[in-house]
Amino acid sequence: MKVCVIGCGAVARRAHIPVFQSIPGVEVASVVDTDESLAKQVSKEFGIKEYYTDYRRALRDDITLASICTPSFTHAEIAIQAAKLGKHVLVEKPLAMNVKEAKEVLNAVNHSNVQLCVVFNYRMVPAVQQVHERVRSGNIGRIVSMVATSHTQFPVSWTRSTWLYHYGGALDDFGPHIIDLLLWLNPSKLETVSAVGGDFTGNFGFISHIYVAMQFHDTSLAIADISWLTDLFTVSIDVHGTAGRIFCDIKDNYHFETHGQVNSPITELASATRKSISKLKGIVTGEFFKGGIRYHSQTIRQYVRAIEENKKPPISGDEALMVTAVSEAAKQSLKIGKAIHVQDIL
Repeated sequence: MKVCVIGCGAVARRAHIPVFQSIPGVEVASVVDTDESLAKQVSKEFGIKEYYTDYRRALRDDITLASICTPSFTHAEIAIQAAKLGKHVLVEKPLAMNVKEAKEVLNAVNHSNVQLCVVFNYRMVPAVQQVHERVRSGNIGRIVSMVATSHTQFPVSWTRSTWLYHYGGALDDFGPHIIDLLLWLNPSKLETVSAVGGDFTGNFGFISHIYVAMQFHDTSLAIADISWLTDLFTVSIDVHGTAGRIFCDIKDNYHFETHGQVNSPITELASATRKSISKLKGIVTGEFFKGGIRYHSQTIRQYVRAIEENKKPPISGDEALMVTAVSEAAKQSLKIGKAIHVQDIL
């Protein structure tokens, strides 16, 4: 399998290229970046034969898969062109900037009969996987509410580029991960989305802090608290059910489940000990310092296997479409001050 990695930024260099190159039978045949010096540098660093500044030229080569690591507002255009040329598509989140674009991608993929996978790597955190299994198997009863928190710094530590600072801001940066997890955990049909917040200071011109509230058909609720206005990095989900509760610290790969009992000092100490051990293991192995990037490997490997075995991708385009719909509905809700019915967006 030959892969073209489009975009030579941090996520390509830290995740996509090294993961693809570690999979037997997979060759990164080319890289693309509009900055020719960067494309040339990355091709030399990773021993890749070809580099381009025009993704359209690269897609004409004999490649199997296009791996899209470019700024969010370019995802849909590149994915559509890749699909039309019969290439499988792996794309970083979000799939698109709005539902119209996302549907155009899905139409192109379906028409060309190629596979599409969107990278929501936080699904692959072991603690999140365990929480998903516990919630979906009914261990905490019926979901009553979920509260997810994503408090991060402005993404200057990730990239010095300014493309993230468009109107969607924090909502379009880490928001898709949080929204995806909430939708993934709850099998009920989403009905309405409402949002408050926006440009916290009034001077940025983009969303820096937002609360997104979702109501599902079974009357369960979910809230995503998303912010760039902190010096911390906090990513968590608290799931409240009729028969119990699960708290998941996603950053530290840890979860804690309770079933009605009042926490005693002993249970609290045991919980803190398990969390400390989990964190210590990550520090000793060095995995802790890689952050969420370390969970790209499972997604990419599962997707390659899905293509080879003609099976469904680990994360589908339809799931990514719903994440985009929630983001679009949240933006509309901010503007008009009312809840938005998701079906009106779709």
